[in-house]
Amino acid sequence: MPTPRLSLPHPAAPVADASLLDRLPAAGASHDDVRRYSRARRNLLPRTEQVTAVAGAWAHEVVLRSTATVETMLWCPGERRDAALEATAAAVAGRARSAVRISERVLGRISPGSHAPALLSLVRVPSWPASRLTASGAGLVLVADGIEYAGNLGTLIRTADACAVDALVLTRATARITHPKAFVASRGTVLTTPVLEYAAVADARADLAAAGFTTYVADPAGATPYRSAGLGAGPTAVVVGSEGDGVADGWRTGLTRVSIPMRGRADSLNVAASAAVLLFEARSRLEQG
Repeated sequence: MPTPRLSLPHPAAPVADASLLDRLPAAGASHDDVRRYSRARRNLLPRTEQVTAVAGAWAHEVVLRSTATVETMLWCPGERRDAALEATAAAVAGRARSAVRISERVLGRISPGSHAPALLSLVRVPSWPASRLTASGAGLVLVADGIEYAGNLGTLIRTADACAVDALVLTRATARITHPKAFVASRGTVLTTPVLEYAAVADARADLAAAGFTTYVADPAGATPYRSAGLGAGPTAVVVGSEGDGVADGWRTGLTRVSIPMRGRADSLNVAASAAVLLFEARSRLEQG
């Protein structure tokens, strides 16, 4: 028989009611919430499931500062007390749609290497409308094409946040924004950075053009050094590609291909480093007017 779920309030602000933790129902490894967390942690949920597995104090503090929905919280108290983590767990429990208590044995099965006390959650990653591209005042967009690795994707999201982009556009992405590695690498900014996913390069190009963006493609073989390309002279979209294959041919045709001059022996930068150089250049010029 499934373990009953505790119905918890879902207020606008976190509620740190420590008594909630004492009233959480126990759940075993076969409980639906526990199994779903385990699948999310291993990136096995379908792409349509917009949830990510979150673990630990700092990650949940990021969640609490956002407006993201906490779908499920798993709390493993253990025998060692951690007042700060308990306070965070209580606040998360006050916002979660469901919450359960798990044993250290279950914790070891679903999150190898974790130790009690432990706080785990499934958090919904927001969906953003394509109208972000046409929003009034939108001036800077990062496009990431063919990104394969969740760590790279998370770092790109963190870079996009640092440069205050209006949106991160993904085309042909195989890495998922819901991958736990993307959450960690983004330092949680995946919950607040608008991410738009396109299956076809042509559709993304059409929307960017309709919104008035000038699009520049990062290419180590590009003929135009980035400093003289005009980045930030108006609404600007910067396209970066995967580490192995670069950008798709659909991004190369009819667009300015810009390069970052290499002063040492390496012939190119990591994709996130390239994005940072180009975005900060564009942001600086946009702010100068």
